[in-house]
Amino acid sequence: MESGQFETEDDVFREEIDALKRRQRGLQELRDMVRKADEQIAAGRVGPFDAEHTKSAVRRRLGAHGNRDRCLPLDVRKSQNATSRTSS
Repeated sequence: MESGQFETEDDVFREEIDALKRRQRGLQELRDMVRKADEQIAAGRVGPFDAEHTKSAVRRRLGAHGNRDRCLPLDVRKSQNATSRTSS
């Protein structure tokens, strides 16, 4: 509220509840994906694993959900964080 982003405590709580619901939906989607993968493995429907393809798919998915900072490889993010700290 002090920053002016929210007018009332209710606005703050409403935003936090919405954020929690979004996180819970994301976790449920992840659980569903793991369950489906487990079912496919149990049924013998597996193929070769391509780590680079998987990383690219995850980055695309994160970017589509607005998590662009998480789309970069960890070593690049660490480098950018170190650079931003030294230039401040």
